[in-house]
Amino acid sequence: MPSDDAVGQEVEGLRAECEWQSEKFRFLRRLWWFVHTVLGLPSAVLAGISGATGLSSEAARVPAAVLALISAGLGAAIAFLKPEARERKAQAYRNAFLVLETEARYALTQAASSGEHVALSVYGDLLERRRVIAAGQADELLST
Repeated sequence: MPSDDAVGQEVEGLRAECEWQSEKFRFLRRLWWFVHTVLGLPSAVLAGISGATGLSSEAARVPAAVLALISAGLGAAIAFLKPEARERKAQAYRNAFLVLETEARYALTQAASSGEHVALSVYGDLLERRRVIAAGQADELLST
């Protein structure tokens, strides 16, 4: 990229931003997967144990009730936080930023290989695609 290519420098900045954003959403996807696993697995296990404990003897009713309450609390946390939906959303954003980063990288490579500047219209298209992502329409971007 020639050093006087202002548009190319902007596209490079956009590419770097997209790389950073995709890593951020990668982290968020993993975080929500972890939250879902940490809340969901114990909830299911405790529900099963509380049922078995409650059926085993009359003296085990109190421990079974405590386990059932803990399980219900974990289940309520999952319902409130919706980690599975947040994980899917983070993955969609990550994919959208990866696509945009690839397109910016391609524009830079194409300009460098031809010895020309990055076209302003290419930069405008990339900015429009970033606007679509920022507006929460990442799925729309990936389907086009």
